[in-house]
Amino acid sequence: MNPRSAAPRRTGARRAAPVILAIDAMVLALLLATGPAAFVWLDGSRPSPLVAVATGSPKPLPGGPVGTGTATQAPSPIVPSVTPAPTATITYGNGTWAPIPSMPRSLWGASAAVLADGRVLVVGGSAGPSSTSALDTVEVFDPASNSWAVAAPMLQERAYPAAATLADGSVLVVGGSRDGLPLDTAERYFPDTGTWVSAGVMSAPRTQATATVLLDGRVLVLGGGAQGSPGFASTNTAEIFDPATGTWTPTALMSTARASHTATLLSDGEVLVAGGASTYHGPKGTVVATAEIYDPKSATWHSAARMSLARYHHMAALLPDGRVLVAGGWALTTNSDKSLASAEIYNPATNRWTATGSMATGRARGSIAALPDGRVLIVDGVDPAYRVMATAEIWDSATGRWHLTGRLGTAVMWPALAVLQDGRVLLAGGALDAVAAHETSVSTIFTPPAP
Repeated sequence: MNPRSAAPRRTGARRAAPVILAIDAMVLALLLATGPAAFVWLDGSRPSPLVAVATGSPKPLPGGPVGTGTATQAPSPIVPSVTPAPTATITYGNGTWAPIPSMPRSLWGASAAVLADGRVLVVGGSAGPSSTSALDTVEVFDPASNSWAVAAPMLQERAYPAAATLADGSVLVVGGSRDGLPLDTAERYFPDTGTWVSAGVMSAPRTQATATVLLDGRVLVLGGGAQGSPGFASTNTAEIFDPATGTWTPTALMSTARASHTATLLSDGEVLVAGGASTYHGPKGTVVATAEIYDPKSATWHSAARMSLARYHHMAALLPDGRVLVAGGWALTTNSDKSLASAEIYNPATNRWTATGSMATGRARGSIAALPDGRVLIVDGVDPAYRVMATAEIWDSATGRWHLTGRLGTAVMWPALAVLQDGRVLLAGGALDAVAAHETSVSTIFTPPAP
């Protein structure tokens, strides 16, 4: 059994929780006994339905009013588009990570979104090795004061959700896992009031999916794990959330089911989807090298050239010239597969993939950040021996080569990562081992070296 992916579930009976917890404990013990070749996300039952109202007493958020913590299911009105604060001059340093105050709690598998005022929202995640420990917690980092604050909790616990900042400044959070099953619910956070509002129900549950904000402000959500035990199957479905109406609309199907894929918004407004696996948990999944492109104008997919290698749990970033860099990942779902060090670039103008320099070491399930100056940072993840990593590398478009940069103080997997408005990079939390038996609340900021 390959526990690489988190195996979530949908909505379900709480009475199954003790059984699932027992199963998780047994599997975790087995994995720990088998040593480093067992890299896993454990999971097991279906969560209860999303409640209509959530209450809480959040701490004040720096730079904004205190929310009541109350949310309703009614679609929220759209406010005029918020113009993000002007981007500050890029801050350069010596390429090192500087510790900052820790997050309020330890977690991994969270999602991060940058707010219009420059603060960073970190949502959900897990406090244990599976989504039976999924969290509803919401924490906000303020770069101006270098501090964390606790915000109103989400309406539902979510491990491994997808999040996206919308044009009006709100944040859409979709899917994820709870009690071992993928979730089909979505919710929306309004920073000005500190409230969460239900954003409806998707056509399919999704974990380890992607959410991409299109040029017209709508959000394309696609793929992900849609089925719990025993199949842990991915889906080829895609759908669009319209913030103006608060509704979901199914769109054309992808050519193949994918989870742990990448989705990149291209310069022309289309979306490149690459790689992924047909199952997100267990050794029987098929990892694909295929890529396809979604055209929002015609609501159709067309095929793109194949990558040189099949990849899932890889990383992708849009380059300033419109090309897309893809790096790392795994080519198989077996426990013995080694993380890939290779990288390649897709050119939409020619529909071709071209090899570029390889990373210093293989890396899967790492974090990627497109720096404002055009370079790309990759950090953390799992190495070919299934150990979590503390190393970081920067890819330089001028040379097509990777250069090692400052090491993290703590090796982690699946932290929250965000590029701040001044070009520095925030990394918070993460798992301390490949089976996520331990988590951390450690936070740190990377200041890139000058080009």
